[in-house]
Amino acid sequence: MKYSTLLFSSLVLSLSLNAQNDTKETSVKIGENVSAALIQKLGGQLKEQMTKNGPLAALGFCNASAQILTTEISNTTNYKVKRVTLLERNPQNRANAQESAILSAWQEKLKEAQPLPSYEIHSQGNMDHYYQPLIINNEACLKCHGNIDSQSELGRAIKAAYPNDHAMGYKMGDLRGMIVVDIPVER
Repeated sequence: MKYSTLLFSSLVLSLSLNAQNDTKETSVKIGENVSAALIQKLGGQLKEQMTKNGPLAALGFCNASAQILTTEISNTTNYKVKRVTLLERNPQNRANAQESAILSAWQEKLKEAQPLPSYEIHSQGNMDHYYQPLIINNEACLKCHGNIDSQSELGRAIKAAYPNDHAMGYKMGDLRGMIVVDIPVER
């Protein structure tokens, strides 16, 4: 009797762990696909603006379109996606407490010359949260997020569009923020 109860309990636990692993694997795939769609859409259009029209046009594009495009990706994929950071340009991109803790931990890893994960999944109730680091890995990013002279035309335009900007002074390899994808799951 005890053996069959133990066997049954082991089977239930094994099925439960397999279901959790399947759910996590599914959440990882969803998170990767949604974040890739955001990077492709937003990054592609931003790169086009930067290439064709320069940093001022890219700044104007970001100011007018970045949040709209992010919302479009959420609507077309049916998963809430956002970009967050500790040093925001747009207050809508300010990390919440949980996101700030993850970003701070990643900052510590970088300070200790440790590699960052390509993603993290955190589960809360019936929601998986997929977190993907955004690293400054392209010189074009530094045109608006690097060391910008505040008296330059671009510096003045950033100040006019974002009076409380905190998103300058980055260099290659810095952690800019992260993409967050919220994925409802059944547990």
